[in-house]
Amino acid sequence: MKRSELLFSFLLLPVDAAMIIVSFVLSYYLRIKGDILPVYSDVTFSQYLWYVVYILPFWLLVFALSGLYKISRERNYFNDLYKIFVSNSVVILIFIVVIFFGRAFFFSRLILILILAISVLVVFLGRIIVGEIQRHLYRYGYGVHKVIVVGDSPVASRLIHEILNQKRLGLKFVGFVSDSSKRSQSHEFQFLGSIDSLKDIVKKVKPDEIILTDISINRKKIINIIQICSDANISFKFISDVFSMVTTSASSNTLAGLPIMELKTIALDGWGRIVKRLFDIIFSVVLLVILSPLFLLAAFLVKISSPGPVIFKQKRVGRDGKVFNFYKFRSMYTDKCDFSDKGKKWTTAKDEKSRITPIGRILRKSNIDEIPQFYNVLKGDMSFVGPRPELPTFVDKFQKDIPEYYRRHRVKSGLTGWAVVNGLKGDTSIEERVRYDIFYIENWSFWFDLKIIIKTVFLVIREIFGGKYEYRNNS
Repeated sequence: MKRSELLFSFLLLPVDAAMIIVSFVLSYYLRIKGDILPVYSDVTFSQYLWYVVYILPFWLLVFALSGLYKISRERNYFNDLYKIFVSNSVVILIFIVVIFFGRAFFFSRLILILILAISVLVVFLGRIIVGEIQRHLYRYGYGVHKVIVVGDSPVASRLIHEILNQKRLGLKFVGFVSDSSKRSQSHEFQFLGSIDSLKDIVKKVKPDEIILTDISINRKKIINIIQICSDANISFKFISDVFSMVTTSASSNTLAGLPIMELKTIALDGWGRIVKRLFDIIFSVVLLVILSPLFLLAAFLVKISSPGPVIFKQKRVGRDGKVFNFYKFRSMYTDKCDFSDKGKKWTTAKDEKSRITPIGRILRKSNIDEIPQFYNVLKGDMSFVGPRPELPTFVDKFQKDIPEYYRRHRVKSGLTGWAVVNGLKGDTSIEERVRYDIFYIENWSFWFDLKIIIKTVFLVIREIFGGKYEYRNNS
């Protein structure tokens, strides 16, 4: 454990305390000074703040018991959001019980609801700020963990590429060790030596983590690696080739006193599918109503900007291979727009830009051209979150080239998806998209959908205000 991890975990305490105080202050002024159900009270602001003094230590204790101060290099914001909501609800509930049974005077019940709502938002915001500061410092080497990878395989290569490309992980790849006689990575990545010389390598490099990616090596060597990590106080992790072949979520348990891993079936069946569909219906209706003026304005601009239909319609492949009509605002010149259901070729940014109208460029950059797909969602052809749909011609081709591709069609296609928010859209690797899409399918949860939607909103805002123009293939 590095000092930086302890520092940032400790830093969360005063930040949380400050945000809880802010939520009390904002709630007071909204309730007392605002026009929401006027209340008459002799309680001064200074007297009111004593409630915070009494409850704050207990509040932070509940946070600690919920695991919100767990020392970690990489935090899951959405797990934190869930824990914050539950913890704050528990604290407010206990506060209400104490007031009721203690027959203590409290001048407003509505203010408690405001405190709950605001505290969840501001505490979550505070944690995002701390997390982003921590990630920013990773770029300057502060708090970064040095990593040695054991193994020389496609799994090891994928892991190394991820460490090198994702600076936010706070990891620094220093090299790999392997006993393989044919080192496929030796020309690309730093080779440190054989597994037998790992002890000397550790003394020289002083890594913080060792990640084993090849469990085919004999048991004696694995035990030796674990012992080296234990003696040097180094974190030991491993990635099994079994789990690299599937992306389904795994759970650990014990059987006969031994650790056992179980691969779960996909969550997006049964009640999961019902919950997702209800969310799609409600959300699409609300957005269609709210965005109807924007919808009409976009339709008008498309119509006057160039001759041709306002709506671009094309066949796409959805869940279980079902073909449906896919809708968008037309963003290309009619004579350069492929309305057929048979894509002629996989387009690139260069040949697509010349086909887009000036209005179309604005619609695409702001993603307003996607609004008609809310109707696809309402109809049930698509969902808000899922793999992006492709043309039947490309689906047939990809299924021949990529054996796992068909698994994308176990769920409905989506307006956005896990692959999209990770930058895999347009002329990018289909294999990588498939990997991200399958990960989403096998690890679906309602909170995962919300996480992707929120990430999409930030992605769109970034593209509008300073991001580069993004084209979407065959759209």
